[in-house]
Formats: sequence, C-alpha cells, structure tokens
Amino acid sequence: MKIAILGADGYIGHNLIEQLLKDTSHLILAISPNAESMQYQHERLTKFNVNVFDTNKLSEVIKNCDSAYYLIHMMAQKELDFAEAESSAALSFCAAVVGSNIKRVIYLGGLGSDNDKLSKHLESRHKTGQILKNGVPQVIEFRASMVVGHGSISYDIVTNLIHKLPILTLPKWAKTLTQPIGLSDAISYLIAALDLTINDSQIVEIGGPEQLSYGDLMKRYAAWKNKKMIIIKFHIIPLSIAAWWLNLFTPKTHAKVGRIMVESLSNSMIVTNNRATELFPDIHPKGLEEVFV
Repeated sequence: MKIAILGADGYIGHNLIEQLLKDTSHLILAISPNAESMQYQHERLTKFNVNVFDTNKLSEVIKNCDSAYYLIHMMAQKELDFAEAESSAALSFCAAVVGSNIKRVIYLGGLGSDNDKLSKHLESRHKTGQILKNGVPQVIEFRASMVVGHGSISYDIVTNLIHKLPILTLPKWAKTLTQPIGLSDAISYLIAALDLTINDSQIVEIGGPEQLSYGDLMKRYAAWKNKKMIIIKFHIIPLSIAAWWLNLFTPKTHAKVGRIMVESLSNSMIVTNNRATELFPDIHPKGLEEVFV
C-alpha cells in the first residue's frame, strides 16, 4: 500500500511515520512544506516539499496513493485567520484527491460535543472533518483530547508550567473534564484504521481510560514527578491574561498555538460513546502513569 501523510513533519506525523516504517511494509510519502528537512531516512520513505494550498502539485504527488493521513492544522501560521486557512486547506486537499487512487482518508481532530458552544479551535477541527467527508470517498475522523508525549503542545504546556511554577493560579475552567490519550495508543488507532473494514465514513472518539479535570491532571503529573505544587484557584482569569501567562512559561514554539488552544479549556473533551471499542477491540489504551514522560 502507498500512503500519503500530510503534515508529516508535525508531532503526530513524524511519530506515525516512524511506527509505520517499523511495523508495516507500506510505502510512505511524507508531505509538508518542509518535508525534505526531516532527518528521518528510510528506503520506503519519500519526502515531498509541497504546500497543501498548491492543489495541482499536491494532486500530482498523491495521485497513485491508496490512502492518506490528514494531520494538518494552521494555528502556527501568521498570514491568515487560522480557521479560514484550515477550511481552505481541507478544500484544496479534497480537490487534489479527485482523480487519485485514494479511497480512504484518516484525519485526527479534536473531541468536544457539537451541541456545545465550541471554541474557535475545536469548531475548526470539526468543520475540517466535515469538509473532508464531503469531498473524499471515505473518512475516518478520530477525535482526541490531549495526546500525552514530549512534543505534544498541550502536554508540554502542562509539564512546563509544573516544572517552572511551584505555585499555579488556575481559573474555574481547571475543573473542565478531559480524557488524555498516550501517544503510542493514538498512533495504534491511526495505523489500525488503514485496514478497518467499514462501508462509510466514521467519527471515532478516542481517549485513555480516565476522565479527569485539568487541575487533577496537573496534580497527577506533579505527583508522578515528585514535584511539590500549590494550586490557588481563581474564579475568573481573562483569556488575555492566560495567553500572556503561557507566553512567559511555555516554549516559544508552542506559545502561539497554546494561546489559541486556551479557549478550548472551557470545553469538556471526553469520549461519549463506545465506537472506538466496537471498531478497534484489540486496542486497550493505557492509564496516565503508564504514558507520562
């Protein structure tokens, strides 16, 4: 099987490539504007510097692929409104798929109920999934909360705050529920989706075995690291202050995306059905202490 991975140089993308090359015999096309700068080398891996907005070039690159992973977000770019850019990117990809051999697209989006007032970030993630479903033959849309692992922006934000701030001031949205999933488990779902037998597109919510608040998540990580932590709760911390706070105490590479993601902390991000277990009964996500790094 020949597989295209868009967003190949991102956190999920490069970890997915490494595992695919280790566990399968598939041919992999790594696609991103900076793919050729990726250090990973393998005889079954080909890198293409292609921007998703270059529909014609992308169409030429992916035309002989059987499946594709869509792992693109636009939160780090500066030129456009990120939500508008994400919609435009998905439409460009759908246009590039026309006439190709691609029968299935696997997309990783975000949890959150469509019945809630979603943050701009989560609303864009869900809209991207809908655009893909409208434009390509079949889509498996995974929806996840925080992916636990070094390089995951949301996880790195949490761990950096705990390491750098012995006293944390948390607003009321620290009580919001989340359901983190370990990197290896998320990758297992993505790879298993290649061979899943289904007749139509699917939305699959994935997460670890525990639902807990962001505040409790921080406490669990601090205890795992044997770090003393004092939490002071504030009823109101404006988003502008939270964004400034992230800018001071998180890696600069994460700060811009982190400021956008702060809004999503007010949305509950938990698994609400058993679809993942029904479709992938052999995957049993691990608990927090097993996946903390």
